[in-house]
Amino acid sequence: MPEEIYTDKVRVIREEVRTMLCKVESELDQLEFIDVLQRFGVDYHYENEIRKFLDDIYKMDTLNEENDLYATALKFRLLRQHGYIISSDVFIHFKDDQGGFKKSRTLDVEGLLSLYEASFHSFEDETILDEAKDFTSKFLKEYLNERKGNNYTSLLINHALELPLHWRNPRWEAQWFINVYEMKQNMIPTLLQLAKLSFNIGQAIYIEELKESSRWWNKVGLGEKLSFARDRLVEGYVWTVGANSRPDLEYFRKNMTKVNNLIVIIDDVYDVYGTLEELELFTEVIERWDDPNAVDSLPDYMKTCFHAIYNFVNEIALENQKKNGYDITSYLMKTEELDHLEKYPEIIRFPGMILRLANDIGSYKGEIVKGDSPKSIECYMNESGASEAEALEYLNSVMYKTWKKMNEVTHNSSFSRCFISTTVNLTNMALCMYHRGEGYTTQDPEFTSLIQSLIIQPIPITQTNS
Repeated sequence: MPEEIYTDKVRVIREEVRTMLCKVESELDQLEFIDVLQRFGVDYHYENEIRKFLDDIYKMDTLNEENDLYATALKFRLLRQHGYIISSDVFIHFKDDQGGFKKSRTLDVEGLLSLYEASFHSFEDETILDEAKDFTSKFLKEYLNERKGNNYTSLLINHALELPLHWRNPRWEAQWFINVYEMKQNMIPTLLQLAKLSFNIGQAIYIEELKESSRWWNKVGLGEKLSFARDRLVEGYVWTVGANSRPDLEYFRKNMTKVNNLIVIIDDVYDVYGTLEELELFTEVIERWDDPNAVDSLPDYMKTCFHAIYNFVNEIALENQKKNGYDITSYLMKTEELDHLEKYPEIIRFPGMILRLANDIGSYKGEIVKGDSPKSIECYMNESGASEAEALEYLNSVMYKTWKKMNEVTHNSSFSRCFISTTVNLTNMALCMYHRGEGYTTQDPEFTSLIQSLIIQPIPITQTNS
């Protein structure tokens, strides 16, 4: 982590939090502290301490001995998130003789919210977690209907029901949680101050990266040359920040922003102009990358797109050469781990499926108006005779099942935790972008305001006493 980006004040506060963390003795308090660090997006400062705590907690193996739903679910969620082998059978003793979750547990709001969040870390065929999700969802909705208000617990429940924590992007979550945490009883002022300062430091870094990306985008000139295509540099950059917001991953964000924006251009070329024959021709030209005569067979708009990609790849190759062969993923995974992609191709395929489904669910109505090709919702309705509501329900169920598969493959693979977290973050960025509609394309005021608060507008800092 480049220390030069931190002021003396931030370093002091960061070490104060480290001291506080190391002094926590209760297992539950340790878990809660780790959970808050993660939701604030400052856990990267304390990776060694967090790993040691979780190692010790895992070795103690007290899950089957506990009768505290909140503690059990929190421990299960954090351990599984960090790759520890843990069975969902730990929740069996919270069920009654008829196989359902004990009704007396409905009084434990905190525990049921914790169980709800844990259920989204399920694997395939873990029916107990499917049952937990259904049971807790029903209870939490009823709880909100009976107790309307804006207290800390109600805000957490409403937030979770909209999207579970596992499906939320860490950078977006940090901004939201910083504001809500101030309402929590017994909150830790020093920790809150670190979260705000770290968030604002990140913004200062991102603004400079965005300026550099903007200069590159203007130089390429695709926004002007292909007037039909979406000019979404800022949104593409925000997506990259969502993939990995760590301050030391500037190289990754800079180049992934270029990739993201070229992908959008290609997608728009396909959607607006591409006949099947032209798309096949474009793919053939890409495969014959070194044949200059192949490009002449493309339509003018595809030639423009091809040359932009070609120049970009050459630019990356030259930069990589200067960096001794490092590529975009070099900060996320070891070179030898690239071989694992052949063994675990699903770690790329499942996020792509979720992104496609989220995009289709959020954007299909607008794309019908534009006259784009049919999306998965329309295809399912045409093939099955289902209504729009039924098709949406079906595709959401497919997305949930795909998440379960992805949970399992990321948990069982030997990729670095940094690479896995980046893969998960790319996936949940799709949900953040599309779960309220097609903000990426339409640039509605609410979406624009959200982007500004994430990248441009710092969080006000007030003096706190620890």
